[in-house]
Formats: sequence, structure tokens, C-alpha cells
Amino acid sequence: MILRGFKSTLPLSPFAPVYSHPWCEELIKGIDYKKIAQIILKKEPELMKQYGPTQKTNQDGYTGLGTNSLTSRYGSYDIFKVDDSIQALLPKIRKVHDKFLKALKIKAPSKILIKGWANVLRKGEAIRPHLHDISSSAYLAGNIPIQCENTSTFYMNPLNQINDPEVFETKNKIGLLTLFPSTLPHYTNKHMSSEERITIAFGLKLL
Repeated sequence: MILRGFKSTLPLSPFAPVYSHPWCEELIKGIDYKKIAQIILKKEPELMKQYGPTQKTNQDGYTGLGTNSLTSRYGSYDIFKVDDSIQALLPKIRKVHDKFLKALKIKAPSKILIKGWANVLRKGEAIRPHLHDISSSAYLAGNIPIQCENTSTFYMNPLNQINDPEVFETKNKIGLLTLFPSTLPHYTNKHMSSEERITIAFGLKLL
């Protein structure tokens, strides 16, 4: 596991910012990602037809992908319930979650809910800066590239986005799980391959 993050320096005044935004990366092995990619592409038209956009406003979750995208259905279904091959990711995500919290010296909760969706980007598309949750119950979010080529995900320091934005780039790699605070803004660069860029994104909630 690789630990990363944005962290403030020692405050020298009572108004100086104090923050810590950690995240982690770990390669998930033992999963047939090619099979999962095929399943998602096969199920995409069915899911698009069965479910409408999750929100009435900002229907694509601020990603810029529009309502004609699987991403816009992010809260209307659970990708982990679509197929057993995808469900096999859940215990691996939980294992990384517990390891991450242990590294931060935070007691792992006994129960969490993990619900996810698929993002399918085609040539010329990109995900705009957005974040998942800033409510009082905000917890963690994550993503796993399933099929990708020469793309990156960029994570932004929530407090430093205007004058001189602090941004960290993670080059997408198949199976590279990233767990991060759901308050952390993130985006991708433009996907330029003729083969679809497929990722599974998810939110974690305390029960």
C-alpha cells in the first residue's frame, strides 16, 4: 500500500489552515479485469435503459459526461450486484479499507456499506472536477481502473484550488485501487484511445 495526501504545515497563527487529506493506493490482484470490462460493456445499454439519471439537477454528478452516460446513473443501481465477477472486488476493497485505517491509526468500523457504479469513457471524453460528498456523514470514496490506456486521475487539495492549485496526478493502471476522502475533488484527463476507458467508482458509508 502507498499512502499519499495533502497535509498542512504547522500553523503560526490562529487563522492559518489546518488540514489533512490522506489517501492510499494498492494494486488489487487475482481479478479477471478483462472479463469485468466485457460484462460492463455488455450491460451498459441495459442499465442505461432501465435506470434514469440519479439527480434531477446536475444529472451527471458534475462530471460533464451528460445524461447519455452510465456515470449519470451512479446512484440508481449498484455495479457490485450486476455480476459475481464484480462482486468479488468487495472483500478486497474492505481489506484495503481496513489496512488504510490501521495505517492512519483509526479504528476500522465493524460495518460499512460499499455501493458502486461504472464509468465508461469513449474517445475524446474526460471527467471534470467534482467531489462525492461534503455532508456531515461524509466518509470515503474509491475507484478501480478496469480498462485504460494513457489516462490519469488528478486529486486536488480542497483548500488550494484558486491561486496556485495543488494537484496530484495518479497514472491509471488496471487494478490500482485508490481510496480517498469523499470530500476530495478529482478529475481525469481526456481519454484518447479508441478502446473504452472503464473504471468502477464507489462510495463507502458508515452503518
